[in-house]
Amino acid sequence: MDNIICYINKNLLEIIPIILMVIGGIFALIQWKAAVKVRRSEFLNEIMNKLLFDKEITEAMYKIEYDEEINNWYNEEFHGSDLEKEIDNFLLYICYILYLHGIGNINKEELKIINYEVSRIFYSPELEAYLWNLYHFSKREKTQCPFEELINYGIKNKYFLNDFLTNDKDYCKKRHLLDKNKNVNDNNNEI
Repeated sequence: MDNIICYINKNLLEIIPIILMVIGGIFALIQWKAAVKVRRSEFLNEIMNKLLFDKEITEAMYKIEYDEEINNWYNEEFHGSDLEKEIDNFLLYICYILYLHGIGNINKEELKIINYEVSRIFYSPELEAYLWNLYHFSKREKTQCPFEELINYGIKNKYFLNDFLTNDKDYCKKRHLLDKNKNVNDNNNEI
């Protein structure tokens, strides 16, 4: 009987530290997961704050969506202008968000939080013409388009017509006509 008690005591002394290590490991894992959640929330909050409250970004987004004075902003005077820099800065930020989504730093559910802001920019025919031109210019020059993530997102989510990727010079004209007809039809449906 003494041998059995001695054997159990000896094994307990070896097993107890292992049990305590496992319990400590589980506790550390729980703490780590909670910290990751908090960091992800802070990260998304930073992205949202910049998207919604950064003056340059919100002004560019507003100009793309609503500004009637510059409704036809994509013209000969656009390239090299301050407006181009504003819009490029905004689009690069959106591309950064979509890039983070693409590499898994922002999951599908988290992207839904900012999906409205991202999707709104696709309703601008001027922006679509600008992206179309940049896309085909980049292909012609055998370089990557700076807004590739945004273009891929627009294609994947069917914000662009099917022939966006073709180098059809009439693409933008067709798109403008479709948008004008859609607006006329929408206005007729509202009456």
